[in-house]
Amino acid sequence: MFTKNLNRKKWQLVLTLVLVIRLVFFENQLTAEETSKTNPIVEAKKDSITTPEKTNPIVAPKTETTSVSEPPGTNPLVSLERREDNQTPMEIFNKVYEHRLMIRSGFGFGKLSPAILNETGPAWFQNSLFRQITEPGAPLAIPYKPAKDLGVNSQFFDIRYGYKNKYEIQYAEDTSLGVYSRNLPASNNFISPRTDAYWASSFEGNRLLRFEGVSQNLRFSYTHPITKILMVGPSINFHRYTERNNISYGSYSTSRPEANVPNKTTWSIGGDANAEYSMKGILPGIYSKLKLRDWWEIRGRLELLDRKGNFSVLGSQIIQEVFNDNSSTLSAVIPAYGGRVRDKGTILNLETSFQYCRFSLDIGMIRQDIKRTYETYLGDTVGSVPRSDYSARSVYIGFSEMSTSIKHTVTEFYIMPGVSFYYDEDKIY
Repeated sequence: MFTKNLNRKKWQLVLTLVLVIRLVFFENQLTAEETSKTNPIVEAKKDSITTPEKTNPIVAPKTETTSVSEPPGTNPLVSLERREDNQTPMEIFNKVYEHRLMIRSGFGFGKLSPAILNETGPAWFQNSLFRQITEPGAPLAIPYKPAKDLGVNSQFFDIRYGYKNKYEIQYAEDTSLGVYSRNLPASNNFISPRTDAYWASSFEGNRLLRFEGVSQNLRFSYTHPITKILMVGPSINFHRYTERNNISYGSYSTSRPEANVPNKTTWSIGGDANAEYSMKGILPGIYSKLKLRDWWEIRGRLELLDRKGNFSVLGSQIIQEVFNDNSSTLSAVIPAYGGRVRDKGTILNLETSFQYCRFSLDIGMIRQDIKRTYETYLGDTVGSVPRSDYSARSVYIGFSEMSTSIKHTVTEFYIMPGVSFYYDEDKIY
């Protein structure tokens, strides 16, 4: 009897344990289903406030060790590089912002080899040869000292809008100003050999008093991620260029006793002429970005330059004539030229950019390699002084200017601090 009761109690105890285990397992299953649903604490944006009524007391807030296998954006505490919503090459390169507005301004320095001086030597020599046809015995102008490369001071400004660092619109302006001194004159020197009517002479034919070149660029760029740190894409530049040159012409000749007017000295004591160029064009190019660090980026752009437009030269040149009896006269002649001009070449821009928060510092280089040609070149130097007594810039139609291309190069180094403003789903920051 006692054994039968003992067995009955054992079976009751086993049944009770089974029921308890079943209840515990069922409760854990319900808890797991509840925690698998959206958690208000994790789902809320970083700038929202979670009310106690919506907080699940069973599930503790997740820490930074949360697995990266969670759905994108579920935990803002996970580092940006590990988040699943930032694992594409585009977004790793781009980081977090969607819209960016950057403003930069700076200065630079460099070297200039201006076309206005480079064309003077060969043009004056060929023009003096052509003059022999209509004015036999006129002095030749042979260049013997070409113009040196000149220093320039540069001013830079640009404003750009970028969408996810992929699409970019940029307006940039670059102003280059020539720097001259007595030790570094911007001039061309000539010699004139002895003829039957004139003694040999040496003179400065062309002096550049001021140079100002202004480049205005409206660029549209698209860059595509090639790797997680490199982006490459096309760009197009609606380009406008203006150039203002303030120049002075020189000349010197002395007639021999056998000349029609013997022992006459003719020389330019001064002058002022403005040579202005206005050109525009559409420049295709390639744009690339290399993201080495979160704070360090290297950018490069190569554009094919092709711009065309008009040019004009107008001014005055004062010439003094000293005769055999020591009498002298002052006369003004007017150089006036104009026509169509075209520049072709390349523009290379390399820069390294350092960023801290919204501030940036860019250091770069711009190199322009240009060949200038004249499609039409018309004009003359008009005055009362006999043309055979001085060297002029051009005669009637500028065959010599139109026959060759002229080199024009600019190399500039610059530094540009900037500030950026960002906008995305978290508004402006």
